[in-house]
Amino acid sequence: MTSSYETETNLETKPTRQPIRSRPTSSEAAYERLTGYGFAQRYAKGKTVANVSWEEIGYGSHLLAETAESVAGLTNSPEAVDQASAAYSAPNASYQRVNLPELPYSETYFDTVVAFGVVEDLAHPEDLVREAKRVLKKDGVLVISALDKQTQLEGGAHGGSDGPRREMYVSEFRELLERHFGLVHVYRLGAVGGGCVFPVSDKAATAPIKSARFSLANPDLGAEPPRTHSVIAVCTDAEEPQQEEEAYLLLDRDRRVFYECEERAEDIELMQSEIRQMQETEVQAFLDALRVQHSLYYIIKRYPIHLRNIIRNARTNSRKYRRVTAPYRWLRAKSRSSD
Repeated sequence: MTSSYETETNLETKPTRQPIRSRPTSSEAAYERLTGYGFAQRYAKGKTVANVSWEEIGYGSHLLAETAESVAGLTNSPEAVDQASAAYSAPNASYQRVNLPELPYSETYFDTVVAFGVVEDLAHPEDLVREAKRVLKKDGVLVISALDKQTQLEGGAHGGSDGPRREMYVSEFRELLERHFGLVHVYRLGAVGGGCVFPVSDKAATAPIKSARFSLANPDLGAEPPRTHSVIAVCTDAEEPQQEEEAYLLLDRDRRVFYECEERAEDIELMQSEIRQMQETEVQAFLDALRVQHSLYYIIKRYPIHLRNIIRNARTNSRKYRRVTAPYRWLRAKSRSSD
């Protein structure tokens, strides 16, 4: 149902946002997105959910709709609305263009608001947090992510971005959210490499999480959290959290990421071989040209008399030609003057 707030909103107003930037297409980015929405499913089961995104909106909304009562995919891009409606249609999912960070719904409309990859491009991130707070029910939940500035400073910048995006320290992110919500849990979100040991059964059992600094010579096992590019927060005003504060682990069931890495490694090796061959060809051509120049230089240096004779003969022949052709040139000039 369309609210009065929605009908009064001017959709032609430009959002307060930095220029749109392309998102990297990689296994890491794909796993990060899938893990984020898998985690958000905890707070979507049987709920009325808003999934907020700048551009692509169907993928996450489709995942949330698997457990939610209804999902409203909200994006600033009309093309994304058309694409999501065609590729990710579902009886409990709808898609709508809005002017982010505005959410054109009445107060206390949603149980859950999910916003991944949104605050990075907002000029004023607090505007989105304020809007999410307004449309959420009293005990509603906001699940929101941000780029971790500390990780970027430590040299873990996420490749693929073609321009600067807003980054936030964890303490800064938490402080922003706690100004609007009474309870805020912050997690680290990202794709990581590793291994696992679990019982031989149809279902993978829960397990304690360990970390390691990968080194064949000097491995270091510990309990420190792995480095990730993003943080994700769960915010609510409910007195008791709907879910326990526990980690969420998503495994690559078919090992496709390893197969993709092997295929890419083969492609890279082939490309490097072609590049080496091209470089060798160019170097050989340069050396051949250099030898020719050196040969001419030594010939001229060794036989300067021959060079002088060539120049003297050319001058002599030129003078002889002028003497022989002088009468003919005189007659031609006189003929032209008489005409």
